[in-house]
Amino acid sequence: DMTLTLHSSDWWYNIWKTSDLVTIQKFGELNCFEEAWKDWLICDNDYARRDIGMMEAEGGKYFNLVSIIATKL
Repeated sequence: DMTLTLHSSDWWYNIWKTSDLVTIQKFGELNCFEEAWKDWLICDNDYARRDIGMMEAEGGKYFNLVSIIATKL
C-alpha cells in the first residue's frame, strides 16, 4: 500500500528523530532521484510505462528519495 510510504522528507525525518531506538547520523535527499526515474521510465517494462503519466502529472513537485543513516542505540 503506497499510502504508507509516500510522505515528505520532513515527515520521515520527524518519525526517525523521535525514535528512542536509533540516533540519526545523516539525513538528506538523494541527488540521483531524477536520473533514476528517467532510467526507469525509458526501460522496457510494463510497470514503468504505467508510471509515465503519473510522473508527468507530478511534474517534479512531490516525489523524492531520502537517505537516512542511523545508529542503533
